[in-house]
Amino acid sequence: MQVRGLFALLVLFTSIIGCQKPLSDEDLRAAILAAVDSSLAPPQVSPTQWALIQAVYRDRKYHPLWVGFDHAEAKGQELIATLTEAESEGLRAADYDLPGLKAALLHAYNPKLDRDSIPGAVSALDLRLTSTFLLYGTHLFSGRLDPSAVDSGWFIKERRTGADSLLRHALREASFKATLSELLPRQAQYGQLVEALREYRSIAARGGWTRIPIRPRIKLKPNESDSIIPMIRRRLAATGELPAAQVNGSPIFDSILVAAVMRFQEVHGLETDSLIGAGTLEAMNVPVDQRIGQIELNMERYRWLPDDLGSRYILVNIPDYHLHAFDGGKEVFTMRVVVGKDFDNPTPVFADSMSYLVFRPYWNVPPRIIKEEIIPLTRKDPSYITKHDYEILRGRELVDPASIDWAKVDTAHFHYQIRQKPGSLNSLGLVKFMFPNQFDVYLHDTPARSLFRRAGRAASHGCIRVEKPEQLAQFALSQNPEWDQKKIHEAMTAKEELPQQVGLRQKVPVYIVYFTAFVQDGVPRFRRDLYGTDARAIARMRDGYITGGNQQLAIDLRKLAGTGRAN
Repeated sequence: MQVRGLFALLVLFTSIIGCQKPLSDEDLRAAILAAVDSSLAPPQVSPTQWALIQAVYRDRKYHPLWVGFDHAEAKGQELIATLTEAESEGLRAADYDLPGLKAALLHAYNPKLDRDSIPGAVSALDLRLTSTFLLYGTHLFSGRLDPSAVDSGWFIKERRTGADSLLRHALREASFKATLSELLPRQAQYGQLVEALREYRSIAARGGWTRIPIRPRIKLKPNESDSIIPMIRRRLAATGELPAAQVNGSPIFDSILVAAVMRFQEVHGLETDSLIGAGTLEAMNVPVDQRIGQIELNMERYRWLPDDLGSRYILVNIPDYHLHAFDGGKEVFTMRVVVGKDFDNPTPVFADSMSYLVFRPYWNVPPRIIKEEIIPLTRKDPSYITKHDYEILRGRELVDPASIDWAKVDTAHFHYQIRQKPGSLNSLGLVKFMFPNQFDVYLHDTPARSLFRRAGRAASHGCIRVEKPEQLAQFALSQNPEWDQKKIHEAMTAKEELPQQVGLRQKVPVYIVYFTAFVQDGVPRFRRDLYGTDARAIARMRDGYITGGNQQLAIDLRKLAGTGRAN
């Protein structure tokens, strides 16, 4: 329903209050001044927010922002319309106290209100709208959730910095659209997720899809027949992998359905093997409401990112197992990566700047890996250390592995360091990319090339193994003109045993992120929640979403805007 004329009701105050004197600019300003100069914040407003509200009205010399004068009515109409459509941005209308707003509207427009009470009622409405906008604007700008409270592995600095000044600036904008555009995440991916959210809510409105039975050890091959095939056709048609015209009752797993299944597998990051197994069916059975929750959460995650990632940077999406390199703001290449094992060794979400590379690096083995892996393997095979090019050190002195009684070693108090020599066996491969950080996590090559052929690539101890290290080195060193492709290749394959460290003339920002829903080539894509952070965050976001009576309340507010009355 179109929102129109909500605050045009103020123009009708003279007729509403009969022969009384019309509400003047000075009357309203005086009422706002009296309310704003109070040291006590209204019940629904935090002290921090109240201080910002006071500063905004003082800047405006106590003129109203949303009602009464200076074309404020139009902004007020747009704000109401925006709040009742908050879900389009993945937010929840229930956060914005629509019952309180409705009560304030009805009170301000009450024809029985005595003359002396009108300025106070209208100013209270204006202040309520301002506090509501600030809350909504904060949610748009930096999110509803504190990432540290719902995702213990998220360490990227949030957009909260500067929120007050941005909101204060936004309230001075004449255009409401300009006001909102200042607050939204600027990454194109956010806008694409808004469209994906609209698409999946439309699917939900059409009934979503039906759960498909999963039999033990099911593995359907092309041209086989099965009673669940018609259900699979309907499921894939719901999300567009299969054209609606191909939905029929045939139980044959034909070539058209094979192509649709492979598209579905690609969209969900599964092995594109053209087979229908339990994993593919489980992904098909994820309810549409859960997919909507994923999209909403990942929109929220974009609110947690910096506004500007830079012109030239590297982005790794952990659940997607891919690295993306950007130059001039455009993606120039992508490659597969291996990330931290599920739960045991998660790769943290953080941002830092790559400052140097090390060709043919040593690998200094972390104490936990020494304790849990190397010592037990050496006890089984005393030659394990030398076979894998490890060296034992005490301080700076090399120690003969044979001089250590591995059977009696105290794993809790191991007084040696272990490192792996540069070369083809080195677990870091032929180059590592360093952006020093508190987690000791970095990008590096690997001799375990077979891992890149897997669809699921959570197999490291937390660091990120890259598929094409030489290409990444060329990108990182592109501002070092003396380091051309040939020199980089020679540095990686040289026979010298000592590592070679090379500083970058221009640091490269690196963002390690965690997005389980994103859009690629215009298609919404979903990934498995590797570290189990989605469910807790989605539950927080969905709590109290606008349903039932609140939905009716949104309709009531729109009736107020359209007719000037709500019963």
